[in-house]
Amino acid sequence: MLNHHLEQIAMLLFDKFFPNVTMGKNTVGEYIIPKRGKGLLSKDAVAGEFPIIAGGLQPAAYHNSANTKAPVITISASGANAGFVNLWTIPVWSSDSSFIDESITNNVYFWYIMLKKRQKEIYDAQTGSAQPHIYPKHITAMLTTELQTKEVEKFNEKIGPLFEDVGNRQKEITKLQMLRDTLLPRLMSSATIISSSSTK
Repeated sequence: MLNHHLEQIAMLLFDKFFPNVTMGKNTVGEYIIPKRGKGLLSKDAVAGEFPIIAGGLQPAAYHNSANTKAPVITISASGANAGFVNLWTIPVWSSDSSFIDESITNNVYFWYIMLKKRQKEIYDAQTGSAQPHIYPKHITAMLTTELQTKEVEKFNEKIGPLFEDVGNRQKEITKLQMLRDTLLPRLMSSATIISSSSTK
């Protein structure tokens, strides 16, 4: 819920900064071009901490390396959820998805809000009947107003701390989950031994 509320705040700020962002003759491709991920099947993944982002809403698996830098936007490339826009505050392996990270722009948070607000428009751009697809070309073709670099940077700096706070909290949650997963089997094993001893 925390992530959702902070995202809503960022979207309200976006509307104030860029009220007519879709009413222009420029294209997103004049400012950024998402990169296509590199295919990696779940069966080929080496167990690790980095999510593999494919065509679904959740990670397909986890790998021991990443091909992006955080923060990173991923856009699912195929399947029923083709076009789903997500933001990650940790590095990920972009597989059946395209991505936008600092190798493309320093204003990742701005572009995340821009694309997330236009999620339906992206879904509507899906091609292919049997297997829907969304490619970087669909993103770059989206119309936008002329964007002023200083305004984009100002907005990105303003909302950055909101998402960084989410990222820090998520890291703490992940650490606690890993600790739980490590300790729980040991506790269960100890309980079994004690129970076994008490019945003798």
